[in-house]
Amino acid sequence: MPTSSAETSRNAGARAIAVLIMLFLFQTLNFFDKLVFGLSAVPMMKELALSPKDFGLIGSSFFLLFSLSGMAVGMFVVGRFPVKWLLLIMAGIWSTTQIPIFFSSSVAVLVLCRIILGAGEGPGLPTALHACYNWFPADKRSVPSAVVLQGISVGLLAGGPILTAIIVNYGWRTGFLFCGLLGMAWMLAWAVVGAEGPYAATHQPDDAASASRLLPARVLWGDPTVVGVIIMSTASYWIVGMSATWLPPFLQLGLGYRQVDVGWIISGIYLFQSPLLLGGSWLTQSLQRRGFSLRACLGHASGLALLAAGSALLLSIVTSGPLQLACVAIAFAAPSLTTIFGPVALGAVAPAAQRGRLIVVIYSANAASALVSNALTGWIVGEAGSNVPLGYAHAMTFTAGVLIAGAVSAFAMIFPERTIARFAKSAPEQASPSAVPAVST
Repeated sequence: MPTSSAETSRNAGARAIAVLIMLFLFQTLNFFDKLVFGLSAVPMMKELALSPKDFGLIGSSFFLLFSLSGMAVGMFVVGRFPVKWLLLIMAGIWSTTQIPIFFSSSVAVLVLCRIILGAGEGPGLPTALHACYNWFPADKRSVPSAVVLQGISVGLLAGGPILTAIIVNYGWRTGFLFCGLLGMAWMLAWAVVGAEGPYAATHQPDDAASASRLLPARVLWGDPTVVGVIIMSTASYWIVGMSATWLPPFLQLGLGYRQVDVGWIISGIYLFQSPLLLGGSWLTQSLQRRGFSLRACLGHASGLALLAAGSALLLSIVTSGPLQLACVAIAFAAPSLTTIFGPVALGAVAPAAQRGRLIVVIYSANAASALVSNALTGWIVGEAGSNVPLGYAHAMTFTAGVLIAGAVSAFAMIFPERTIARFAKSAPEQASPSAVPAVST
């Protein structure tokens, strides 16, 4: 009996949910891998005789190839190969770089594994978001994006107590082994579930009309909204990228909390992040479908998230108790909202054939800020000498300034409606013989 269109639609919807769950777990695994390094900070520094500067440089080594690999994948791989296999390869790199740390006491091995891990994780989040967009239409992407990003919250929420317990009871190296084995389990499941979605560029009409919608690189990359997203996302990733490395020691050495409590505090912070991401994405998606502008739902929302984060981080330095923890939670959780709003804005304005590369390149390149933030935070803390809390206060003050600068760029530059109108005028020009040839980026 032929399959009805309704049944086909239900099957596609069920497959979309299954893929979404796997992408969620992909991000959970991603942040287990990141968090284990930060949670191992104090015992690792003691055992390997690492200074704060040394630890900061090792933390930065993770980001040495992070951006470059992400940009390379975005420019030369995404759109040319099925996203299923791209994510499978990335997870394989993650797993195989965690396990050797369990068997080695060499700083060189640790650094090398962190560098390769960073190369594998560089394209991870933007590629996962691109895979998500392949299964959902443009006006229904905010909530699925938030679900993918919930993997970050759950990774840090569950990873805090789980990895802390493993590290305290079995040693910090065992935490790395545990993460490697989790990666292998995810790979087996994704090999069965993963697939291309109905909104993938490969499923769009490949004709002259589709080709004419490609924009020249100078038009696409020089647009104020795109530039605003680049600046905003770079400022956001300054703290997102350093959170797994520096949040645990900031809580322990900068604010004076015990190591056994730090894991639970981190869980509480990212427990707060979960409803924040889901609620914020649901609200902006609902407002958008009710007629509110993309400017308000994506541009203003991003600016407010970063402004709140920067202000809260400043307050965390001068407060104490529950208020201090609330400020830390806002500072480290709110910037993740921009990881929803930024890609959704790019996906709304860019042609389908260029969307994936644009998102992957930008949200991989912005991780270069984490390379700087991890090293600079270690340098600032180290410059304070024996007054470690003061060093952390200086480092977080500087970070707050970066977040506020990102908020200004979001308020001043992100105008998606203007960009859509500008791109609509630019695309037809490519169809004429005298126009500049389109460049797929």
